[in-house]
Order: sequence, then structure tokens, then C-alpha cells
Amino acid sequence: MEHFKHIKVTTTSSLQNVEIEEYIEPISVSIVIGMNFFKDFLSGFRDIFGGKSNTYTKSLEKINQQAIYELKKRAHYLKANYVIGLTIENDEIAAQGKSMLMVTAMGTAVRVAGKNKEIINNSTSIDLEAFEQLELKTKLLKSAENDNLNLSENNWKLIIENQISELSPFLLNKLTENPNSIEFKDNLNAFFENIDRELATKEIFTFIENNGEKDFKPVLSIIKELNLVDFDKNLSLLSSDNENLNNIGALISGVHKRTYFKSDIKTIKETIDKLENKFPVKVEFYQTLDNLTRKDIEVWKCECGKENSLEREICRGCNKDIHGLKNSNINLKEIKENLKHRLEILEKNFA
Repeated sequence: MEHFKHIKVTTTSSLQNVEIEEYIEPISVSIVIGMNFFKDFLSGFRDIFGGKSNTYTKSLEKINQQAIYELKKRAHYLKANYVIGLTIENDEIAAQGKSMLMVTAMGTAVRVAGKNKEIINNSTSIDLEAFEQLELKTKLLKSAENDNLNLSENNWKLIIENQISELSPFLLNKLTENPNSIEFKDNLNAFFENIDRELATKEIFTFIENNGEKDFKPVLSIIKELNLVDFDKNLSLLSSDNENLNNIGALISGVHKRTYFKSDIKTIKETIDKLENKFPVKVEFYQTLDNLTRKDIEVWKCECGKENSLEREICRGCNKDIHGLKNSNINLKEIKENLKHRLEILEKNFA
């Protein structure tokens, strides 16, 4: 399945009835094909109505479409949702005595405001386009409520393009049920990229808070890829009495925000304090005599009673770390060091 259908492409340099929020950057892709690819065409030219000329035209169209697809892919990784000013150039080039065709697609990657705006024009009337959008949303939400929404390619396209944020809990739940589906995850990434960032962040953190016992690894992956972090909301997870929410909160603490503000200085400090309070060191550090070298070495003694060298991060007896977390993928030392590093940079920048 093509994962970039939510990205629109136009040859015009401006858009009607659509607000461009950000001009990101000019982008281009090139595809080079050996001219023997068009062997049938070159070996016997026919007029425009002939079979071989027609084959050439269709082949060229396919290559142009592939170039546009690659351009969409480039725009996707730049967090754009539109490419404007599309141009395609076909040039014959020669290298080492061989003729080749180079197809170049160019445009400008931009981010446009979505359709999800106030669709009711006033308190007494509603236009047909707005009515159809409401009708579609109602149909999809009802199907999701009955747990029989078919997430077909067409329905994904409708959900993404119409920014139906109310489907977030349903879609996130499906993600936790199908964590290994790359296609689903790509579509969900596109969905959250296409709605307002603040709303996307709110929906994800609300889902986490309301589903404390789920495995949030696939949700964390979405947060990391799109940098959907809110330190205030994350402090709520760290303050919870639910251990699973504390753990996901610790992992989110290590994720970068897309944009930092001066107010983040305070919340980062609070996050560091909360991590130290929620995940205290539960082991004893001391020196002991090494039997081989007969020298004093630093060790830590786990709650289970086993001694471990300072280099060991996990107890050799019970597989717990110094915070008492068993078989955990949470590197609290690294997370706190990264937070302190960010704090230092922000304090210098906003001094």
C-alpha cells in the first residue's frame, strides 16, 4: 500500500481556500533509466497512434508517477503534507558511451492547515460540503463505536484527510492490539501528523492515562517519531499510583519535544525531581576487597543480597537494576543526564 496518499501535489505555486502554515523547503528527486528501457520504442518508431509510441508514453508516465511518489516520500520525512509548484523534467544524458534518461521532479514542501475547521457556518444554516463531512464523520464514529470499522485503504484516506481526531482512542487501541503491523503504524503516523499537534498530543496522553494496564511500546514509538511530548501531561503520568504509567512516563521523559519554550525549564526541573522521587536508588554502594587483585573495588549490593561490580547495571542474582526495576528497558541514568543537558542549554538560551 502507498503510505503517502495524504500528501497532496499540485503544479500551482499557491492554493485556493487553503492556508499554508509553513513553507518548509524546495525538494527534488531524480530517477535515471537506461535508454534500452525504451528499446521497443527506439527500434521502430510509429506515429502517435501506433502501438510502440503508445507503449513509450505509458512507460514514461509510470516513471513520472514514480518520481512524484519519491517526492511525496521526501515531503513526508520533512513533516510536510503538501507539495506545491510541481515540475517534471525529462533529460537525456550520456555516461561512458551509454544514453540514459533522467527524470527530475521538483517542488516546494509545505505544511497546510487542515480541513478540520468550524464547518457550521452559522446557527441557522449549513452548506452541503459541511453536511457531507458531518455525515461521513458520524458514519465512521458509529462504526468505531460498534467495533466494526473496516480500516480499508479508502477509509484510512478519509480519516486522515478529514482529520477525524475523535477516532484517536479507537485507533490507538487497535495499535496496541496489532503492534507489529507496519502498515497500520504508518497510517496512524500520517493521521497524527495531519491533525493539530496540540490536539494529537492531548489525545495520546489521554489514551495512556485511561488505559493504565496496556503495553504502550507501540504508542511510545509514535510519540518518539513525531515528538509529541508535553512535559506537564507527562508529570501526571509520573505522579500516578500506577506503576505502568510511571514507567511509560519515565520513557517519555527521554523524548525530545518538537519545540522548546522558556516555560519548559520549570517542567524539566520538576520532571527530574519526580524521576528521582518515583525511582529512588534502592541499593547500597560500598568498597570491598577483590579476591583476585587483593585491592578495594566499588560494588553495589542489591535488595536480594547479591553483590555486583559497579560496571553491572543489572543484578546477577535477581535481574533488577539499582532502582529495583526488573528486566526493564528504562535507563534512568541516561534519561536524567539528557534532561539535565537540555536544561543547561535552555537556561543559557533563555538567560
